[in-house]
Amino acid sequence: MSDHPEAPHRSAESVARQSEPATALVTKGAAVPGRLAVLSGLSLVLGAVPLPFIPHRVLRQVRGAVAYDALARHSVALVSDARDVLAEPDSTDRMRKFLRKGVEFASRRILRRLGPFAALSAIASSFEVFALGHLLERYVAQVRPSGPIRMHEPEARRVRRAIDSAVLRIFSPGVDTERLTLPDAPEDLRDELTRWIDTLLLTGATLPSYLQRRLDAAFDRVVAQSPELRDPER
Repeated sequence: MSDHPEAPHRSAESVARQSEPATALVTKGAAVPGRLAVLSGLSLVLGAVPLPFIPHRVLRQVRGAVAYDALARHSVALVSDARDVLAEPDSTDRMRKFLRKGVEFASRRILRRLGPFAALSAIASSFEVFALGHLLERYVAQVRPSGPIRMHEPEARRVRRAIDSAVLRIFSPGVDTERLTLPDAPEDLRDELTRWIDTLLLTGATLPSYLQRRLDAAFDRVVAQSPELRDPER
């Protein structure tokens, strides 16, 4: 017989904790690694589907799911009209629509036979899905005032305009970000060819981080010029 009557109780608690589902161990509000990347990749695949309506409809669902996930993890409910605004692949911004149509025309008409360039439109859609999820997360975490538990259509339209503007400004000369340098070993023992190949590979692998940092900087610049984003009731 145990000298410690509380031991069975502790053992039961330990068993209960071990039997909890894995989802219970995920911190509320924490982003699930890879989820946004998978959904962005799905939108890239949709661009290769040669059907006229199905890719657009599925892309709406993907964008809606991305918006819901980004807001729900911060305990913000998304009303139906607001979700429609964020989920619509075609922006109401005239300049963005003009540029998007130009990319689509170039990729489908001019660059169709040039291999990778034919996928420019699908890549643009995929990047926009990533930008939607990533910048919605940034907006709720750093810009949106605490209090309102619902996002309504007017606020969704303001945020959508800000995200679209940030995507357009990502390569603007006015957007400045911290530069990342490739690591230097204490002694470089590589030959010249290996050095160039390593530089190309590492630079290419750094590109996603570079684009994300420029996207963040562009969005912060838009927010600084749009005080209404900090007042969702206006």
